[in-house]
Amino acid sequence: MIEDIKKACQVMNEGGVILYPTDTIWGIGCDATNEEAVRRVYEIKQRSDSKAMLVLVDSPVKVDFYVQDVPEVAWDLIEVADKPLTIIYSGARNLAPNLIAEDGSVGIRVTNEGFSKRLCQQFRKAIVSTSANISGQP
Repeated sequence: MIEDIKKACQVMNEGGVILYPTDTIWGIGCDATNEEAVRRVYEIKQRSDSKAMLVLVDSPVKVDFYVQDVPEVAWDLIEVADKPLTIIYSGARNLAPNLIAEDGSVGIRVTNEGFSKRLCQQFRKAIVSTSANISGQP
C-alpha cells in the first residue's frame, strides 16, 4: 500500500488523475487545488462543471483550511458520525475555482477509510472524490 500511495501522490503532484478506493466508492481523484486536473476529471466523467464534486480530507482540522467559517453544528456532526458523512459548506476557499459551486459552496468529507486517509495524509491537500463512472451511467 505504501508504494501505491507514493505513486498516486506523484501522479497528483504532476497534475494527473488517479483511481482509488474511498470510504464509499472507487473514486476518480486529483489534486483539489489544481484547476487543470479538476477539468480533466470533469472531462473523464463527461460531466458539466456546473455539477459539484466533493473532496476528501484526512482530519477535521483540514476542513478549516478549505472553508471560511465552519459552523459549530458541522463540528458536532463530524464528531458523532459513524458512517461516511459529506457536509456542504459555504465559503469554500483554497480549492480550484472550477471545483467550487456557483454559490461558493463545496462538499467535504473527512475520510476514515484506511487507504484514502493515508493518501490524504501523504498528499497533504484535499483530493477530489467522484464515482468512477461516466456521468449518468451506472
